[in-house]
Amino acid sequence: MERLNPSQERAVRHFGKPLLVVAGAGSGKTKTLAHKVEFLIKEKHIEPDRILAITFTNKAGREIKERVRRVVGVELAWAGTFHSVALRLLKEKGLSIGIKPNFSLLDERDKERLLKKVAQLRGVPHEALKSYASKRLEDLEEEGSLEEALQEYLRLLRENNLMDFSTLMHYLHRLLVENPEPVRGKFDFILVDEFQDTNTVQYEVLKLLAGQNICVVGDPNQCIYEWRYARPDNILRFKEDFSPDIIKLEYNYRSKPYILYVANAVLQESKAGWRELIPELKPVRSGEEKPYVRRFDKEEEEAVWVAQKVKELLSHYKPSQMAVLFRVGYITETFERAFFNLKVPYRVVGAVRFFERAEVKDALSFLRVLYNPFDWLSFSRAVKIATKGLGDRSVELIRELGKGDCLLGSKLALKSLPASKAQELYAFLQKLSRLYKNLSGYAVAFEEFLQHIDFYGYLEGAYKDPQERQESVKELIKFLRQRQEEGYSLGEVFEELGFMQEEEEVEGAVSFMTIHASKGLEFDVVFLPRLEEGILPHEKATHSQEELEEELRLFYVAITRAKDLLFMTYTKSSSKPSRFLSYIPKKYLDLSAFERKKTSYMPELKSPYRIKVGDRVRHELFGEGVVLALEDSRAVVEFKAGRKTIHTAFLKPD
Repeated sequence: MERLNPSQERAVRHFGKPLLVVAGAGSGKTKTLAHKVEFLIKEKHIEPDRILAITFTNKAGREIKERVRRVVGVELAWAGTFHSVALRLLKEKGLSIGIKPNFSLLDERDKERLLKKVAQLRGVPHEALKSYASKRLEDLEEEGSLEEALQEYLRLLRENNLMDFSTLMHYLHRLLVENPEPVRGKFDFILVDEFQDTNTVQYEVLKLLAGQNICVVGDPNQCIYEWRYARPDNILRFKEDFSPDIIKLEYNYRSKPYILYVANAVLQESKAGWRELIPELKPVRSGEEKPYVRRFDKEEEEAVWVAQKVKELLSHYKPSQMAVLFRVGYITETFERAFFNLKVPYRVVGAVRFFERAEVKDALSFLRVLYNPFDWLSFSRAVKIATKGLGDRSVELIRELGKGDCLLGSKLALKSLPASKAQELYAFLQKLSRLYKNLSGYAVAFEEFLQHIDFYGYLEGAYKDPQERQESVKELIKFLRQRQEEGYSLGEVFEELGFMQEEEEVEGAVSFMTIHASKGLEFDVVFLPRLEEGILPHEKATHSQEELEEELRLFYVAITRAKDLLFMTYTKSSSKPSRFLSYIPKKYLDLSAFERKKTSYMPELKSPYRIKVGDRVRHELFGEGVVLALEDSRAVVEFKAGRKTIHTAFLKPD
């Protein structure tokens, strides 16, 4: 106990009444929970297997178990997520409501297939049924127009002795309503971590399961999962239903002072109903560094500056101690290119690299086929996107007829396919032919081609998050436009993509991740780029006060990931900087960049060499060349592949 601060110790020693612990970011809640378990076992003599500790993730459950093992020297048998606890309880006690103990758990892919089958049988949209099933089972909503289809899905699960994650909680709730005693009698004390992320059915389960000996730990200001039906106002319901004592953990052991002053200032703007529960983070560490803010004219300038700043900081920090956090995944592309070109190691965490994303591969498949008619994977992808009647058999026939050349095979197949399929294939070839004729201006022609085949409509039907997929494709078009303006041929673009994808993801790398994925993590150095209206806050959130509140909490979570240094940047590409930046008093920020006349990265992107007209130079992608002309910091160079205009910072004397 001597290593706990006063508020942590009060939380640990509290007993005999429900307790709400509001744990601010970086306030040592896991340590507090582990010592709480130690107190219950050693001083209150509660058996370890009669303590239930519920966590938000399996990783957190393992961490609690490990801490308890280290601190107390015993195994905590009942520590895990709501779903893992529900699964065990239903296997033990579910027979009383007709659940056989040998049921299997359905994985997400098989669940998707079964929902699709039911949607077809009942004549309802698949995505609508999927969304309704989640909301109905996790939020205990009233019955709606899709109820019959949902009941059919539940019937099929029962017939096959199956469960999915949502039905686990649904049936545990039913068990506690119909036959509560065998389950309620199992536990003498209940601990709940990340309580702000509970949904409605999880809260109702806790109400039915818990007596007076319950302690919930959470911070509604860090709830960023409302889109997954998390309900931060469950904390207000807990206050009303349990009348708990409240203890705030406010001492922050993670971040330097000015990072916390910024985080506190942001939360002061919250209009949520739990304002009195907002913790004021108090620094334990010292340091005078202020979070740095900078504006750029273009996204490319911002990305190059971030990559260069990381390169500078490598003399003080390991790459793995730094992270670039994004509100939306599609904006990583510019940063991936900048880091690749400057040879700064990076890895995309919890997401797929930009050019490996399904929607980007979908779009590029058409260009890849024209560039390489023997690229069968791309042709198969393209033809299934652009036509409706051509399936695997038709595609295989085309492959056989063309002996590997899919365009030749397609022409030959027109005579072999049934009339309706031949017409579809012919229309597709006509569109491809028009694109091929305009490949000298491939970026514009490609953009027009995608509109012509209604590619964005395809994304609407193929993916559950079409808006972000569409933004990725728009980002791809911007990339192609830029490369075309720089003189890259289509072949050279594909060569560059090949080099980028060849890079191995290494341990010692800067992390690229979404803010959502960063929750629970911490880094010495954090970069928050593209802090602009429409990105953070997201454009979808600007018309709803509730959604705006979640975006504000997301910004708070991002800020509090930083331990030593925080860099916040934005560009003029968007209409204006994020409104959230205006919530921060200037005295807490390093605004020195705005004192300079130029905010462009150009003066900082300098070549270490004195390059002159006539010099032989080398470029990473294009190889050897001769400088024909110089204008400011850009050189016109004759390479074997043709004439290119390139910034001198990317050239070396040969």
